[in-house]
Amino acid sequence: MNAATFTTNPHRIARLQQNYDEGAQREKIPAEQREQMDRQLLSLSPECLSQLFAKVAALQKTKKGKSSVA
Repeated sequence: MNAATFTTNPHRIARLQQNYDEGAQREKIPAEQREQMDRQLLSLSPECLSQLFAKVAALQKTKKGKSSVA
């Protein structure tokens, strides 16, 4: 990874390096295997998706309520 030029925060730089290293490791895996892993990790049942949208909607209502009070 090139030296970070947009931040001097050592914690942020360490996290950027970690993300870079993980990406580099992932690139070593054959594309076909990476795609299979992605499909397994990103599969979501319709029920789970509905629950996720319901949770997001509830959070958005909470945030709107707090911002209108302030």
